[in-house]
Amino acid sequence: MRDALRRFDRLVADALTAPDPVAVFRGAAAEEWPPDLRGAIAAAAAAEDGVRLTALLVAKLRFERLIHGSRRAGEWFRRDAAGFADAFRGYHGAVPPTATDPRGEAALFERWLEGSEART
Repeated sequence: MRDALRRFDRLVADALTAPDPVAVFRGAAAEEWPPDLRGAIAAAAAAEDGVRLTALLVAKLRFERLIHGSRRAGEWFRRDAAGFADAFRGYHGAVPPTATDPRGEAALFERWLEGSEART
């Protein structure tokens, strides 16, 4: 069960950072899961508006943590909002939301920038 819970945690993180979080849950509903988790996944796939709203809130919170935690990100956003937004979308989709504070989010973003094509 522990492996299934880890897999489920990853699924939720992937869904909430995906361009279409509902599609991620729908795809997972066709996979093999323990009964309790299968029910949770089916419920998430059916609660489309709630899942989309939750994904937007996750993105908003990550964005705010990043802007407050990284001078570089804040300056980039003020200088080139569209360019920063594009980079943030790439970061948000590629890096699991594990930070809990602005400094942690900034560190994740800096590591992602080092390996990405994004230009500040």
